Parts: sequence; structure tokens; C-alpha cells
Amino acid sequence: MCRDSHIVPGAAATEIELARKLKEFSLKETGLDQYAIAKFAESFEVVPKTLAENAGLNAMEIISSLYAEHSTGNTKVGIDLDEGVCKDGSTLNIWDLHITKFFALKYAADASCTVLRVDQVINWSLPMAT
Repeated sequence: MCRDSHIVPGAAATEIELARKLKEFSLKETGLDQYAIAKFAESFEVVPKTLAENAGLNAMEIISSLYAEHSTGNTKVGIDLDEGVCKDGSTLNIWDLHITKFFALKYAADASCTVLRVDQVINWSLPMAT
């Protein structure tokens, strides 16, 4: 199918697990790093939120259910859009290519860093008020 045929759980299971792990990691950090990591983790919730909203489901309930399932170790649980509940995506054969997720996250993070760099350059070039 492609040069790397590794797969990861689909139906937003991967994104919720990444968010959960990053939130756990953020609690071990201090200061502004903790806040930045927590906000980065929160950004992963966009995928399940969008899936749920587009299916006419309550996004907050779905995300809460996903976090609850993942915290008990069910890391393959994602959103079953047909029934509007959280189910094990592996039993439903919902998978995503690892390489697709990898490059999507890589380029999203690169774009964010570029925007922050440009913003920093603009801030430094503005004359200071006296």
C-alpha cells in the first residue's frame, strides 16, 4: 500500500491517547513548559471533536468517554460514528497508516513553530514605546 505499512488505531483513538500521555507528561513539568505541553495536548482533541460534531454527536460526552476508556488501558477505543458510541476500533477494523499520522503531526508542529518564529520577529521589529 505504501513504503511503510505500519498501522495505528483509527477513529480518533490515536489522538486521544497522545493527548492523554502528553497531559500526564505536562504534570511532571513546571512553569510555562507545563502550560505549553498541556495546551499542545489539548490540540489533539480537535480530531475527535470534529468527528463527533460532524456526526451530530455531543463532542464533550464523546471526548470524556474516550478519556475514561483510555485511562483504563483500552488504548484502541475510538468513535463508532454509526452507533454514536465509543468502541474498540480494532474490532471494527478502523486503522490509520502510521506514516500519515507521523507526517501530519510533524508538519502541523512545524507550521506552529514557523508562526511563532514569525510572530517573534515581528515583535522584535516593532519600535518600543517610550
